[in-house]
Amino acid sequence: MNERVSEVPDENSKLLVDIQIQLARIEKTLEVVPTLAAAVETVREIARNADQSSKSAHHRVDMLQSAKEIADDALRKAEAALATQKAQAEDQKWFKRTFYGAVIVGIAGGIVAAVWAAIKLGGVSS
Repeated sequence: MNERVSEVPDENSKLLVDIQIQLARIEKTLEVVPTLAAAVETVREIARNADQSSKSAHHRVDMLQSAKEIADDALRKAEAALATQKAQAEDQKWFKRTFYGAVIVGIAGGIVAAVWAAIKLGGVSS
């Protein structure tokens, strides 16, 4: 029985040594926790800044999309106005041609009438 009593303290000593070794390992592992906490806070700050930057960029893209739609609408209106202006210029060209043609026909008719009258008057007196 004497042997058994002396074995118990040896087992307790081994258990205590094992516990000390495990505690030392845990302490070694926990040494990096403060560094990790600082790194995590830095990463959080970077993530916040990235989120704000992405929101700002998204807002600018939305504004650019709106500006593009306005520019496209303005371009369509300008093209329609140019087409209308071109049609009006074409109409004015035909109006001028018709007007000058009528004036020329009128003058030619007046000349023909004058020559005809001169022939008639000259033929009646002879």
